[in-house]
Amino acid sequence: MTDAPASQPQDLPSDPMTDVGHLLIRAYNGDQFDPFFVAGHPSRTKEPNVIIRSCFYYSILMTPKITMIYDNSGRGGMCDMTVDEISVIWKTPALLESLGTTFEALQDGTAVITAKEAPKPDIDLWARIAEAEGKVLKAA
Repeated sequence: MTDAPASQPQDLPSDPMTDVGHLLIRAYNGDQFDPFFVAGHPSRTKEPNVIIRSCFYYSILMTPKITMIYDNSGRGGMCDMTVDEISVIWKTPALLESLGTTFEALQDGTAVITAKEAPKPDIDLWARIAEAEGKVLKAA
């Protein structure tokens, strides 16, 4: 038996963007699990000024301007990172200020994340769609 968390397999370097991803998922929908993220996404080529972390169910894309969570609604497998999977959006500058880091530090892996939570998303697209359809998607 080991005390290593399930989300960070032993002998792998710590990844600050993974830590941020876990905080964002909790702020988005309260999920308490810490998935193992891979850097990038199979359907996306590496792009300057774009950070991507993907796991089963979620992908997180961060640019210097916006941060988005893609959610495949429990379908299983990786998100396709299509527009219909975008669930929530944060303004990256304010998000990073609240987390006490910078985009560049996350991009180069030198960020130290000490925050215990992330702010709620600036825009919850799925909740807005449900509201427009007269449905309640989830409690705020």
